[in-house]
Amino acid sequence: MASATMCFSGFSRDEIAQIQQQFDQANGETGNRWVQASEAEARVLVIDMDSMYGHMTWLKARDSGKTTVGLTAGDRSETDLLLKRPTSVASLKNLLARLEAHTPIAVTVAIPAAAAPAGEPAPPQAAPEPQEPARANPSADYIAAVTTGQMAAMQPVVAHEPRVSDYMAGSFLRGTARLHVAGAPVLAFDPATQTYAGSATLKPLLPYINAVIRESDFEAIDQAEFERIMAGAGGAQPYMRLLWLSGLTVGNGHLLPGYSPARKFVLTKWPQIEREYPKHFRLATVMMKGPAFVREIAEASGVTESEVIDFVNAGLLTGSVVLEGSPSAAGDVPRAVALLAKPRPA
Repeated sequence: MASATMCFSGFSRDEIAQIQQQFDQANGETGNRWVQASEAEARVLVIDMDSMYGHMTWLKARDSGKTTVGLTAGDRSETDLLLKRPTSVASLKNLLARLEAHTPIAVTVAIPAAAAPAGEPAPPQAAPEPQEPARANPSADYIAAVTTGQMAAMQPVVAHEPRVSDYMAGSFLRGTARLHVAGAPVLAFDPATQTYAGSATLKPLLPYINAVIRESDFEAIDQAEFERIMAGAGGAQPYMRLLWLSGLTVGNGHLLPGYSPARKFVLTKWPQIEREYPKHFRLATVMMKGPAFVREIAEASGVTESEVIDFVNAGLLTGSVVLEGSPSAAGDVPRAVALLAKPRPA
């Protein structure tokens, strides 16, 4: 049986200190059956899914055999289990119970040689379980470039009018800020938590996706104002949802560069289906059956090829869609970023 090892990944310094304190108390009250380990060694990853870095961690971990737990203020997560924010000792005790019920886990404690009784050989140490190396993922490379401000390092670079996605890098916004585009609700950003607030649904935010956004358009606000906007909009949302919406609209029926309708696409995991896009449920259902060409997906789902392509683009940029037989496809990343940098096709 796997060791009961857990790692908390992607959290801010202040939040991780609080969560680890709650974990220690919850673990102590349930028999101290769990130990914390590094991200590489832990069998269970508790990931901050409200941060971009957390989503990158999930992308790397989803094919590794690890159990993933998404900590989020929302009601859905692509991880194996969901843990609601804010945490408490009670919620962590409940999580440990759910994990142990889901997969029987035993703690293995290695005894160092110095601790063995005199005259007796030290017990053999169990060999560490081999870990499947994390697969390279073009969407992970793209997300890393966005969040670290390294877009310019990914060639070729195409001059373009700045869009809202350009400001999701931590190097652009130094604190909470808001935007207001005509015909759309006020949109607020918190770069510290990689979340936005303004609308619980996506379609009202399309004016922001399509508009040219200048740095001077942002207005600095304090945390209290961000929380006021968040409270009036049904809570904070992860940046990933805006990136998904950007991917859905960036091509206008044209695949990202480097991708061809002559290749088959694979849906690697059921995505978050937005209620505003009911056709996406049919698309995902068809794509879950196996690799398929764009035209095959369109015929089987009863939608146009342009709608399939837009759905595929969003999936390529957020990690739920890959080319058949090319899960890494690293060479396509610069061309994908170049298209995202270009003005939207007419």
